[in-house]
Amino acid sequence: MTRAQDALVVCERCGKAHLWTPLVPGATARCTRCEAVLGRGHRLGIETVLALTVTALIVFLIASFTDVIVISLGGNTVATTLPGAVVGAWRDGERLVAVTAAGTALVAPALFIALRLYVLVPLAAGRLPAGFGFCVRSLHQVGRWNMVEVLTVGGLLSLVRLAGLAQASPGPGMYALGLLTLLFAAIESAGLRHLWWSVP
Repeated sequence: MTRAQDALVVCERCGKAHLWTPLVPGATARCTRCEAVLGRGHRLGIETVLALTVTALIVFLIASFTDVIVISLGGNTVATTLPGAVVGAWRDGERLVAVTAAGTALVAPALFIALRLYVLVPLAAGRLPAGFGFCVRSLHQVGRWNMVEVLTVGGLLSLVRLAGLAQASPGPGMYALGLLTLLFAAIESAGLRHLWWSVP
């Protein structure tokens, strides 16, 4: 594909090819042969998704570098951050746990945000970023490993389990993880196809 205007959209139901056409928010493109939906102009415009992604970046930094759980026992208080928990697991010999946690809780969300920003900033300015197709396909793969919501639920369950053994409370990082989960859900609700339909 040399230019977005030259791209074809193929109907997944009947296989008919259609020329790419920009969609305004709320509009729906249908196959001229079988009436299957080819794409929708998402009600969240590029600028809105970009704003959500920038907010997600800020919240992600807060979630990564502030205390997630604070535990008090016998007059001693211990607090940990996400990177601290990964390092602790590595030092304790739980290498697989450490690598998995780092990949799903730190690397995947960081890539998700970085790729989104790389694609959205030029699109919002009316330009097509270099390697656009590769980035969108990469976002599809990265999304499978982005498990912030699982981490958030796991952290809440840990708080419940620790409640009977020690005084445990959520730190700022835990609240940030909860907010990040909502932000990612809002961003992903726009899907990836809307990026193709938003190309100038």
